[in-house]
Amino acid sequence: MRTLRLVSLIAAAAFALPTALSGADAPIAKPEAPVTTLAALKPEVEALIDQAQTWLLAQQQADGSFMPGDKFTLGITALAVDALCTGPKAIPGNDPRITKALDLLLAQQQPDGGFYKPDEGLGNYVTSLTLMALSSAKQGSKEQIEKAQGYLFGLQNATDTSIALGGIGYGSKGAGHEDLSNTGMAVDALRRSGVPATDPRLQKALQFISRCQNLSSTNDLPWAKAGDSDGGAVYSPEESKSAGSWTPPDATKAVEANPPTKLASYGSMTYAMISSYVAMDLKPNDQRVKAALDWVKRNYRFDVNPGMVGDKDKQRQGLFYYHMLAAKTLDLLDQGPMELADGKQVDWRIDLFNAIRSESTAVKLEDGKAAVMWINNAERWGENIPHLNAGYQIRALKRIAASL
Repeated sequence: MRTLRLVSLIAAAAFALPTALSGADAPIAKPEAPVTTLAALKPEVEALIDQAQTWLLAQQQADGSFMPGDKFTLGITALAVDALCTGPKAIPGNDPRITKALDLLLAQQQPDGGFYKPDEGLGNYVTSLTLMALSSAKQGSKEQIEKAQGYLFGLQNATDTSIALGGIGYGSKGAGHEDLSNTGMAVDALRRSGVPATDPRLQKALQFISRCQNLSSTNDLPWAKAGDSDGGAVYSPEESKSAGSWTPPDATKAVEANPPTKLASYGSMTYAMISSYVAMDLKPNDQRVKAALDWVKRNYRFDVNPGMVGDKDKQRQGLFYYHMLAAKTLDLLDQGPMELADGKQVDWRIDLFNAIRSESTAVKLEDGKAAVMWINNAERWGENIPHLNAGYQIRALKRIAASL
């Protein structure tokens, strides 16, 4: 855990790192000894949750948002509310700080039912997170929730001949830009807000999710047939974000001479897929879940996002999102200690907590309170924004605590 004194934290609209975080007098704290037993883990997890929530609550703005500026504040605020209102150590949904944030979010519900700023897009992202926030806070009217559900289903790819049938994208690019991350968020939001897994539209989403899995026995797309069936997942049926994993066609060769596109599995999408499978009531003995868990056991680590290609910084892209999804998935599966592919025995709760704490920065707020925050030096996907990362890591820590 790093330490610095935080006098003020003001994020620029372009999300440059706050100047207050780069003070020359920021000492590096002596790292805490890693936790090694479950008996010692619970109080350590709870203490870190307290400090993370202290930091996040201190960031609330006058309008109720949990980040300064006017870009992407709705999504980050919804994520913050969901994280804060989730137990253990939940902030009640009727707490004035929460109701103020929810008022901000609810005021942005558009005529089509979505929660978003029209000039910003990201309709699925913000709407899904807002539905999750309303669920955790136990707030929102039936009409507000059902309109939002209808909006999400309206974003779904409904073209029967499309390989992305059933998928959902950010909501700002139109059909043809569906991905596993956004689809998984929508599935989670719809299930948590009361839509049954048997709904035909969710079943189509399940088909899309299966088409993102590197498993030829259940995925009939050419890229999966050409792959190694390692059980992991990619960003979409047409793309992997792992870098260096996509083999584009050679325009100088005839179509039939080109090898099939190959897509590489990576950690955050594999956990996103498994958690979506669980949300859709698939059991651990389902071959899709089992194959994905086998991938996890072969690629078990929390210092990088496994499968990301390149130097250490590139391997850290999406690390905190990966932490959140890993904790969520393994908690949903009631996973305790497990045996890895090499026979090693591990406890994911201990290992993930130690990784999360080692990435944290200890800060002292203006009122003197001790707090923690996170910034990823690999800035891709917004992980240079501590407000976003706080939501991710509080969610992850609470999943660890809930599993004990």
